[in-house]
Amino acid sequence: MMRIVFVDDEAEVLQAMSRSLRDMRNEWNMEFTASGAAALEELSKAPADVIVSDMRMPGMDGWELLADVRKLHPQTVRLVLSGHADARSIMRAVGTAHQYLAKPCECAALKAAISETYMLRRLLSNEPLARLVGRVDTLPSAPRAFQEILACLQRPTASVADAAKIIARDTAMTANVLKLVNSAFFGARQPVTTADRAVAYLGLDTLGALVLGHGIFKNGVTSGIAGFSLESLWQHSLDVASAARTVAICEKLPHSRADEAFLGGMLHDVGKVVFATRPAATDAPASMEDAAAQMQAHHGEVGAYLLGLWGFPNPIVEAVAFHDTPSQAAGGGLCLTTLIHIADRLVHARNARRADASACELEPGLLEKLGLSSHWPAWLAELESLNSADTTS
Repeated sequence: MMRIVFVDDEAEVLQAMSRSLRDMRNEWNMEFTASGAAALEELSKAPADVIVSDMRMPGMDGWELLADVRKLHPQTVRLVLSGHADARSIMRAVGTAHQYLAKPCECAALKAAISETYMLRRLLSNEPLARLVGRVDTLPSAPRAFQEILACLQRPTASVADAAKIIARDTAMTANVLKLVNSAFFGARQPVTTADRAVAYLGLDTLGALVLGHGIFKNGVTSGIAGFSLESLWQHSLDVASAARTVAICEKLPHSRADEAFLGGMLHDVGKVVFATRPAATDAPASMEDAAAQMQAHHGEVGAYLLGLWGFPNPIVEAVAFHDTPSQAAGGGLCLTTLIHIADRLVHARNARRADASACELEPGLLEKLGLSSHWPAWLAELESLNSADTTS
């Protein structure tokens, strides 16, 4: 049974919450506490799967509480449910809360948020790995991109387009800014799926405050894994994103699907970064494959768990989880998961100068089942054309 700790200093709010969730008592073990200190005491007695906290409370506010929970109980999913947070408190909570729900919150929305975290937790049943993922607040950016965005935001003549161009090339920045803009921190009415829209929505002043004042982007990654390069991984992710969008356009899919494909490609390997940022150990894995074996999880599952905690849409989470095995995804036809799988193999084929789809470790029979076997050469030629254009520009 899932254990959840709710925290709010207003007794009336706790009582109302208890009444509205009464029908879940056979599925959830719920504790209602009136302070951060009481919540930490509850967690010391028994671990919780989820903690749901108000932001502004006397003594210990929500940010301080969730920061302690992140340190002491990183496997616990951290949700903020608040309607009285000022801008400064919200900024402080960016790195400590997985998701932010705004009061008043419909009971159904709260139940859905908690239930989705439970399903994600089942996806990653490995407790040490759940603790590792729970410690991730922001993904590390490639050093060059990190320096470029810092310089851009400190330049008086910088524009939204300048910042968006830098962020769109870096997987970590893209993920971090989309996590933020799609949460109730900023209350976007429609899901934002591209870096340029996210930056336009936030504006340079807010983005500058987040980056320069509150550190939502961070530089580099420490890794004991031989041959691991953050720059190379993010470049591969960008290549796969471009390939996924190219295939979507070639197959005349809607523009929104092409944007979604680009985002899925950008994020498909984020689980590898979680492996690479694990605390240093004497038995550091020799390769990414060894890291996955040690933690008993595929990097796709790990990335999907992280993005699910951050509130990314289910199609993106599923595509990241199953990009190596698209037949396990729920969607049929040329769904997002299949697009990312094809794009990943196209990039490997282009880099290896392989023209034959059968030599690129596509899931057996995939293109035949979709009736797209003859499309592979055209996709590859289009990628080569785009790559040549980028090289000469």
